[in-house]
Amino acid sequence: MKILKVAVGNSSEAFVEKAFSNGLNIISSDDNNKGKTIVIQAMMFALGNDPTFPSSFKYREYYHYVEFEVDGRLYQICRTKDGFVLKQESSLWIFNNVSELKRHWDRNIFKLPSIIKNQTLHIVDPVLYLQSFFVGQDKNDTSNILHHGYYNKQDYIEMLFAFAGLGSQQLSQEKIDEIKRQISRLSGEKSVLLKQYKILKSKKLPVSYLSAESDRLAFGEKIARLEGVKQKITELRKTRAVAATRKSKWERMIEELVALNRTVSCGELRCMDCNSTNILFSVGGGRQTSYAFDVSTIGMRTEILRSIKEKIASYTEEIERLSTEINIAQNDLQKMMSEEEVSLESIVAYKKEILSAAEAQTRIRSIEAEVSTLKGQLVSSETAVQGMQEQRNIFLKKILGKMNEFHSKVDPNGNTIYTSLFTQQDQVYSGSEGIVFYLARLYALREILNHAYPIVVDSFRTEDLSSAKEDAVLELFKELPNQIIFTTTLKAEEFGKYDTRNDVHHINYKGHLPSKILTSSYVEEFISLLGSLSIKLATPKTTDGKTGV
Repeated sequence: MKILKVAVGNSSEAFVEKAFSNGLNIISSDDNNKGKTIVIQAMMFALGNDPTFPSSFKYREYYHYVEFEVDGRLYQICRTKDGFVLKQESSLWIFNNVSELKRHWDRNIFKLPSIIKNQTLHIVDPVLYLQSFFVGQDKNDTSNILHHGYYNKQDYIEMLFAFAGLGSQQLSQEKIDEIKRQISRLSGEKSVLLKQYKILKSKKLPVSYLSAESDRLAFGEKIARLEGVKQKITELRKTRAVAATRKSKWERMIEELVALNRTVSCGELRCMDCNSTNILFSVGGGRQTSYAFDVSTIGMRTEILRSIKEKIASYTEEIERLSTEINIAQNDLQKMMSEEEVSLESIVAYKKEILSAAEAQTRIRSIEAEVSTLKGQLVSSETAVQGMQEQRNIFLKKILGKMNEFHSKVDPNGNTIYTSLFTQQDQVYSGSEGIVFYLARLYALREILNHAYPIVVDSFRTEDLSSAKEDAVLELFKELPNQIIFTTTLKAEEFGKYDTRNDVHHINYKGHLPSKILTSSYVEEFISLLGSLSIKLATPKTTDGKTGV
């Protein structure tokens, strides 16, 4: 994956950066607030990341555009607020949120890692995925992931395992618990047949009919199991209802577009000249997104309809998957509620022989065979877990080994040894130690995972990274086949230090006005870029009636 262009703006002011090369790129300036972070954050925001723009930059008033290449295929993506427009060759797709974007990305651009989250397999969001090759300038904490909230450190590690093909393959915890319950039930039945005494307080089903304590324990356990399955069904139904509602809106959208009706909840047709409701299709609006498309041609209307139909197909697939999960959970619930009652013969087994010796032996052999099969399933699962865990441990050791190798080359006299992908909360690295830690991790992940994604670091030198360490960092990263995009602020005595280096593609922001990277001079080019995605810009509005950064 290679970044070709990054642009941000609206119909009044904009900026376009198209000077990226395939190798090592360094964007520099002679002071802060020259636009380096705006460009980097606009890039990542367009790719689905959570924003970390400077507080003075009202990013929701602008369109953020990235042009990139994956395996020789050219892609253009634009984001405003929460909505995205993606184009590949002549195909155009519209997404209302990150969830829709990541599902399409996973199916059509390249596979994204999936992890188990809340007992379900979940495609990770860009806010976590991008951290495998991106480090921003602000809010860094070496003891935790960036933007921690829904995701945590273990999710990050699980994502790396998924990258490496070491995702969880063993039986689910729910299945393991069910097998153990079956073994317990069968063992209880066997105990009754063998007339083992002193078990009146156990949770075995036959004994619960004779012991009040056993009955209380068994009933409480069953209620907890039932409640867990019921909660799962409720959550699945809520998710399915949301998907069905969105699918229904887009189906009505197709009907209205075909009939050329004027206003619908997902978009509307308006004239590009007089703003009347005739031939301009507007998506969303309000807090979600605000795209407008010229649908005066049959080709454009066809593209819009095709994009909406793909969106509907995606929701249909999601609804079917959720319905299947609901049916499975419902069957589990029915099984729990219709468990076989203990026979009267089992209850009185201690007082009266009701089975002949032959019958008892036959049943015991049957129980032992069934228990042996169930235990075999558990052993196979545990063996798989142990084997996978060994591979995971080796994988993590390789990453840490490469991180320490990187550190020893950057700081030969240092005595720091990395023992984890994150530091302890009371040992957070700062200054040059922090940036070297992040650079070491990014470098190690590239070497171990052998990925082809661009490596992007905003402010790669931080405050006090020495010239010797910087040279060592650049020597290591320039040897990678990946595109590298670093930013830095130069001191007065450092001006021109990258201009004579043949191994560095220098992008100089020295001439930019402070806090004014967006100007009217880029508007025409910016409108042209968004026009290639059939987006018509609306005049930006702010609370104080002004535009600009």
